Order: sequence, then structure tokens, then C-alpha cells
Amino acid sequence: MLLHGVGQAPMAWEDVVVQLYGSRQLLTPWVPGLRPTEKRVVPLAEAGAVLDQQLMLEGLEQVDLCGLSYGAMVATRLAADFPGRVRRLVLIAGQVRPPRLLMRAQQTALRMVPASRLADAGVSKERLLEVLGAARDADLTDALPLVEAATLVLVGAKDKGNQPGAGRLADGIPSARLRVVQGAGHASTRRPRAAGRSAARVPRLRSAARGQRRPSGPPSGGEGLRDRGAAPPLKRMVRPTVS
Repeated sequence: MLLHGVGQAPMAWEDVVVQLYGSRQLLTPWVPGLRPTEKRVVPLAEAGAVLDQQLMLEGLEQVDLCGLSYGAMVATRLAADFPGRVRRLVLIAGQVRPPRLLMRAQQTALRMVPASRLADAGVSKERLLEVLGAARDADLTDALPLVEAATLVLVGAKDKGNQPGAGRLADGIPSARLRVVQGAGHASTRRPRAAGRSAARVPRLRSAARGQRRPSGPPSGGEGLRDRGAAPPLKRMVRPTVS
């Protein structure tokens, strides 16, 4: 299951779907609260339960889960609230407690974007501003220790605003490892080969990551992916629907 970020629709994963489609099945739903036709913003605290209900209706007992930006926060919430539902977890450019300055900057930038431009991509400007306002007060600190899935945290080497959050995710989730995508900014889905390859290499055994400390501080050097911890490949994901 692939969860998009704010300002995106499920088709944001199109290049990654193409990259992975031949080897595993994929599900790309709307992130709860971001579908333009929804009547209200779904609080982050409720988003995990909404996805759990959707997976139950789909007949899926367990999934491998990947989220980008706000989608990564929702993925973390689902993995914490329903640990038996998530087998493996990939978090790209996620946050634990979004910096208020960063959130205000995003809201300011979004207000300058014409609503018609977002509508062409199937996204509601009004809804995005509401979600950003709600996410500003989010705090996943207490949820991190509840995540049982083997977890891979990804962040772009150029994504300075999300690197601290990625470090906190990797430090707070017991079975997490941190990887830096060299040359990438915030939209890691625009590098489908790197994102796809990383999403397919989450650690198989949770115990392999327990007790290992991850280096802190800004990333440096290297090309492609800097791997802070080896990880064997995944074998499968869930059935295909791109909506």
C-alpha cells in the first residue's frame, strides 16, 4: 500500500507503480481526509482507523506499507494503532512533530497556488489548507514505540527540512533503519528507481534492527542511496488498484 502526501493524489505514485508492478502487487488509495469529495478533514488520530477499516473491507489481513510526507505520518499512525495489520513499513520524508515554521511556510506557499491548477490534478486547495492546519498540531512521539513492523526511513539528501524528523522516526521506532537518498529533495517519488528499490528492501527480521543506533546529523557524500544497515528484499505486497 502506497500513501501519497498533501497536495498529491494517488497517481503521484505512478512512476513507482511502473517500477514495482512486475514484481509485486500494489494498492494506492486516497489518504484519509485528502479526497476532494470527502465532507470533512479526517484527523491524523483517526486516519489509521479509517485505513484499517478499508483494508478489512478489502479482505487484507496484513500489508507492506509505504507513505510519503503526510502519508508517512498516516502510515505511522496505522502501524502504531494496528500493529498486526502492517508487516513492513517504509516512511519517506516523514515527521514526528512537524515544525510549526515549516508548516506555516507550506501553508503560505499553498495559498499562492491557483486553485484551478490543483483542481486539474484532482486536489482541493481548501481541503489541503485544512489538512495542513490540522497537521501542524500533530505529535506522533508516543506512537513510535508502538510500531512493531520492520521499518525503513527514507529522506532526500537535499530535503533539509525533513531530515530531523526522519532521524526522530528512525530513533523512536524500535525496528527502524535510516537511509538517505542522495541527490533527492522532498518528492522522492520523482526518482522511481531509487524509491522503488528502497521500498523493496525493508529488513526481513525485526530483531536485526533492534538495539542498533543510527548516526545523527546531516547526511554527506556518496551517490544514489546511502544505506545505514543492510536489508534483504521483500517478496510481495498487496493486490493492484490505482485510484
